[in-house]
Amino acid sequence: MSAIKLVYMAIHEASKKWTIPIHHWKPTLYHFAIMYEGRIPDLG
Repeated sequence: MSAIKLVYMAIHEASKKWTIPIHHWKPTLYHFAIMYEGRIPDLG
C-alpha cells in the first residue's frame, strides 16, 4: 500500500510540470478516485 501511495504522490508532483495531455488519464484518475475515495477532489 505504501508503494502505491508513493507512486501516486510522484505522479501528482510530476503532473505539475506536464504540458502535453496524457493518453487515457481520465480513466486512470477515476480509478484512483475509487481506490482512494474521499482523498481526490470531485471530478465533476
